[in-house]
Amino acid sequence: MGLLDGKTALVFGVANDHSIAWGIARALHEHGATLGFSSHPDLVERRVRPLAATLGASFVEPCDVASDADIERVVDRWRTAYGHLDVLVHALAFARREELAGRFVDTSRDGFATALDVSAYSLVGLARATAPLLRPGGSIMTLTYYGAEKVVPNYNVMGVAKAALEAAVRYLA
Repeated sequence: MGLLDGKTALVFGVANDHSIAWGIARALHEHGATLGFSSHPDLVERRVRPLAATLGASFVEPCDVASDADIERVVDRWRTAYGHLDVLVHALAFARREELAGRFVDTSRDGFATALDVSAYSLVGLARATAPLLRPGGSIMTLTYYGAEKVVPNYNVMGVAKAALEAAVRYLA
């Protein structure tokens, strides 16, 4: 009998078999959770669906987390398939490559907005959409990085986005 037998978990952000999200998904599976996956539309068919199949997961949906409508679509499909949720994993971050190089002061307004939207605001959007499905004792988890506390060379706008993510976690809690 596993620690998570009878529990459901929806994992956002698996990119490949080396991603932290994949490691979390495997651990949830090893403890008995029923899994579902959602990731960027460009990654679902060639990377995420084959990985999900190795764990027996049939729920795999593409999602652009910069779109509230896309988030709602995925959560509606989850609701139809499972009716409830015990664990939400937010393992999402994105910044354009050019925003990570050079000086932070040269970060573009659009690049800044994109990094904060995908890396931090998406947690708020996912929490709002899944809150009605979370059973008592359910959990929402996300991933952050040391770059939210200290300046890390070539991390630039991602450090700011991760700091915003950490603040969002405190306010959601």
